[in-house]
Amino acid sequence: MLIIFLLILNGSLTPAQAVLRLQAPSGAAVELSARSLQPGEVILAVLNGVPDVQAAELTFLSKRYGLAAKGPDGLPFALLGIDLETKPGSYRLKAEFRNGAGQKELVERYIRIQAKSFPRADIVLDNESLIIPPPEAAERIAREQQILSKVFHESSIEWLAEGSFKLPHPGQLKPNFGEKRFFNGMPRSPHSGVDISAEMGEPVSASNAGRVVLAKDLYFSGLSVILDHGLGLFTFYCHFSKLEVLEGQTVRRGDLLGLVGRTGRATGPHLHWSVRLQGARVDPLSLLSLALE
Repeated sequence: MLIIFLLILNGSLTPAQAVLRLQAPSGAAVELSARSLQPGEVILAVLNGVPDVQAAELTFLSKRYGLAAKGPDGLPFALLGIDLETKPGSYRLKAEFRNGAGQKELVERYIRIQAKSFPRADIVLDNESLIIPPPEAAERIAREQQILSKVFHESSIEWLAEGSFKLPHPGQLKPNFGEKRFFNGMPRSPHSGVDISAEMGEPVSASNAGRVVLAKDLYFSGLSVILDHGLGLFTFYCHFSKLEVLEGQTVRRGDLLGLVGRTGRATGPHLHWSVRLQGARVDPLSLLSLALE
């Protein structure tokens, strides 16, 4: 038996935490919260309702999210990502519930993603190698891109994090997520993280518990660490002067990852911190806004 309900939502969530609810006649429901419905945002989806629901799955922006891991209040949850280059418009969000008898209920809702303006940065550099890598670096860059792609596609099916996320360093945040960058007038990919002001050698800590899936020197990001928090969520820390963890190691929130540096293509010491969620480039500050305790 399959029951389908279709709802349409026009508008967006308020800038503060806000909740949408997709509910089936049985009482099974998914509640969603986020800072806003805009590119670069993370949506927290929590399963709530009747105890007979055995499984739930969401489909959004061509990706599927199973609600199984225990999250806030011990309820099954998932995190959904809106990539920073998602175009404004209405997108279908589908929730499918299965009860113990194998019956399915399907609720669909069209979510309107609003446009977001990102800052622009025109950067002038004397060192051309910081703009266009030399030909001899091409093979290394291609190899590292394959490594990163593999890392970001192999996340734990278990939720490894513990509670809410925290800043990895107390320095001043530069609000440059999504920044449209032009180096000597040449357009480059949008800035997919945030930069945090820091002095050389200062400690950087894990924003949450997870498993170290990468700890090595990369051409662009220098000495870098990637943590897998499970369910397709990764945090990425770049430009270290020294690494203090090894690949395969498990860390807790607040554990030391490395020391601030300027390795890779950096013009000065700082921490670059970014987040990937099932391939979507999302604002780390959006992740911080979610109540995951």
